[in-house]
Amino acid sequence: MLIARSMTSALLLAALAAVPAAAQELAPHRAVYAVTTLERGKPNGDPPGTYAYEIKLTCEGYVVHQRLRLETTGPRGVVASEQQSQMTETRDGKKLHFEHINNSGRQSNVVKGEALLGDDRRGEARFSDPEGQSVALPVGTLFPLAIARETIRQAKAGETGFDALFFFGEKVKPPQSVNVVIGKIPRRLNEVKIPEGGEQLADGRARIYYRAGFFDTQAKGQGGGEPAFEMSSVTLDNGVELYGTHEEGETGIEYRITRLEPLPKPECN
Repeated sequence: MLIARSMTSALLLAALAAVPAAAQELAPHRAVYAVTTLERGKPNGDPPGTYAYEIKLTCEGYVVHQRLRLETTGPRGVVASEQQSQMTETRDGKKLHFEHINNSGRQSNVVKGEALLGDDRRGEARFSDPEGQSVALPVGTLFPLAIARETIRQAKAGETGFDALFFFGEKVKPPQSVNVVIGKIPRRLNEVKIPEGGEQLADGRARIYYRAGFFDTQAKGQGGGEPAFEMSSVTLDNGVELYGTHEEGETGIEYRITRLEPLPKPECN
């Protein structure tokens, strides 16, 4: 899973699009994480934050709600910020409805709209806020749940990574290019515990570790450069994330699961 906003080489063009992660299902669940803010990879002493994530399964696809709340210490005291996202994504990965709200102090920013991919896997994202804005979606664009499902599928197949384009919709910008590297779980993360009550979601499930770098495509097309942000994750092969990081430059966050509960599946004809 990719954390709100913020939290996505050669591109897998028609080849990747021709093998959507349709066979890879994600388990409906609700999870809560304890968040630590980082500076140069180490806790910086700010109060702990919280990250809440919920994914519901519908007959057409998935509905996701996620909320990240942080408190940071500045020269004028503690400042609270909150990022919320609500997304609906179809199982075929061709349609995404998105709404992202970022509250920081007294400022609030809302971005929302709809992204559609055609049968040729090209498409367009149209924003209703800010109204009248749009961006093109090239072949190879994956939405948040599609890229999560593709990562799991690749890991199950024994692959070590892939490249793609990623669209989240938090800004009126083209998709970012993302490089996903699947590897061995670091020793210190082997013992991330399953919270009480979530055992049925974890029984018999393999753990997958990956890192991903997200690049603004315009900057990368000008000769490479540093990623806009990076993330890492320990995720079960049904999409339940146990641990993650999100890093931008020398700052970032680390989050560990503290609560987990299954959600019901719909009855579909």
